Amino acid sequence: MTRAALILLVATLLVACVPPRKYDWNNYDASLYQYYKDPTSGEKFRVGMEAHFKQLEAKGQKPAPGLYAELGTLYLEGGDRATAATYYAKERDAWPESRYLMDTMLQSLEKSPKERPRK
Repeated sequence: MTRAALILLVATLLVACVPPRKYDWNNYDASLYQYYKDPTSGEKFRVGMEAHFKQLEAKGQKPAPGLYAELGTLYLEGGDRATAATYYAKERDAWPESRYLMDTMLQSLEKSPKERPRK
């Protein structure tokens, strides 16, 4: 076996051993970075996340851990407490390990006084 063939064989085996991506993050990191750089892009970020969730749910998949909570927080920042609570509950139900945190967030929403939406 030639050296080039051996290198090609080893490279092929290494690529074959890479596990498939477990979750579809849908460019989440770049979108979040853009939102942090430009907070006025929050609406675009929110709409993109919602569209991504609809695609995943149509395929019978669930979003990556934390994404429902992230969208809930976007709604909370915009003053929509009811929708924020809906997404916090979705996060809790989709990811049992987040139950304590999401239940705490939901209780906090119920106890805290109503705030005016940010402009």
